[in-house]
Amino acid sequence: MSEPLASLVMKIDESIEAASSKYPQKLGTFVIIGDAPGRADELRSLAARNALRRVTLCIGNAPPRYEINPAADVTVVIYTPGRPRQNEVRANFALRHRELNEQTQGAILDELAKVLPK
Repeated sequence: MSEPLASLVMKIDESIEAASSKYPQKLGTFVIIGDAPGRADELRSLAARNALRRVTLCIGNAPPRYEINPAADVTVVIYTPGRPRQNEVRANFALRHRELNEQTQGAILDELAKVLPK
């Protein structure tokens, strides 16, 4: 879990928490991270340290139906809020190693803001 990814997770959590009171259904998101020794403890620590409320941290591979780019180190998919399978993909960021930086974080958060209730 790199510092840029941890920072992005915290910013996503804050954005969704701020918008959650304006949406009738529960808003949330999840982050799937590859397994590695000590990864579960690392994720628990990140969640506790930052009091994550809207981001669920998962370990393992994404289901095949998610069609995740295997060359990507980090993939961020932004959907319109709503019922499962009725969501529309609004943005997809497939990032290779070291492509997740402040500029990319800004672009991801801008796209997220477009789908969250105002």
